[in-house]
Amino acid sequence: MDILESNYVTSSNTTAHAVSSLSTAGTFKVAFKSTLTFNEETSNATITLKGRDGVNRTTATVSQTPVKLTLNPASVVFENGQPNQIVTVVGTTNDGTISSGMTVSPQSKDWFIVSVSGNKVTIKTTAENDIGKSRPDNVTITYKGTIIQISVTQNCDFNPFSTVNIGGIEWMKYNLGKSRSESEEPTFATKLPSECTDDPIKTKSHGRFYQWDVGKKSWNSTDLSVSGWSGTNPPTQNDSWLESNDPCPAGYRLPTKDEFAILKSETTQTNGGGWSASDYGYKIFTKGNVKLEFPSVGIRSITDGALIGNGTSGFYWSSSQYSSTNGYNMNFSSSGVKSDNYNTKASGRSVRCVRK
Repeated sequence: MDILESNYVTSSNTTAHAVSSLSTAGTFKVAFKSTLTFNEETSNATITLKGRDGVNRTTATVSQTPVKLTLNPASVVFENGQPNQIVTVVGTTNDGTISSGMTVSPQSKDWFIVSVSGNKVTIKTTAENDIGKSRPDNVTITYKGTIIQISVTQNCDFNPFSTVNIGGIEWMKYNLGKSRSESEEPTFATKLPSECTDDPIKTKSHGRFYQWDVGKKSWNSTDLSVSGWSGTNPPTQNDSWLESNDPCPAGYRLPTKDEFAILKSETTQTNGGGWSASDYGYKIFTKGNVKLEFPSVGIRSITDGALIGNGTSGFYWSSSQYSSTNGYNMNFSSSGVKSDNYNTKASGRSVRCVRK
């Protein structure tokens, strides 16, 4: 029988099982999906072979059935500090026992990693939620050409956007981490210094360091040295930190030198912590029943980015310029607070935002 012409081989289901690629040897291909979703139904087609006279000579039935996968649990929700969860994948039709062969994607994100063993998928958190709201994601499992997704969510147990009002200024409670220009969501310190009872370095209260008027790059607060550091002062374009470079989240900004002065004059300042490199100190600003805490994170040196003054001093940038090479900042140690300190713009210092 001659089937060298495509109109002599037809499929009743050209959407899922089209016929193609007739060869000189008289063979042909029937399409199948490379992957199926777990809840798809079986797709069928009748393949008909005709002679040159147009008469049906024979038929064949083809079908494709997905493995019916189920998840236990169907979704995963992490609270901050919860290390890992295991999802069991169960096949309910035509798969046998799942002992191997599953793959997952992605295998890692910025806050979790995923591994597979047999029919167990382990999702492990690698970072606390520091964006101030729940963050959702999905993990896709593929097994025998069938895919199913696990919904993964990490909740947040603090609100970095909460503020306290001192002297008519709405101060954020937590130091800024990454800026909104460095990631989809700005990040923040996740604890107040007084809440870091299990860590004398109080790492979760630090946030990150910024150079003056450079809002698209920040530096970590714990490494003694960093690579890629530039000690060059940013170009002077204005007498204040430009709004386009402001690292604070939308609706917030850096405080001015005068606003730091108001914070100092309107409050009583006391000390917490040990004021050493092994037990970081922090300054508490109190007015009535309102408190703000600022950890003494230190600075990154203009020379090479080395971490200095960590645990014994705090430096927080204002948006106000002192000169073409220096910017105002609030500086404190265990002995007192200076609201109009100024230093070279190329050094790395902490940021605390206020509401616009």
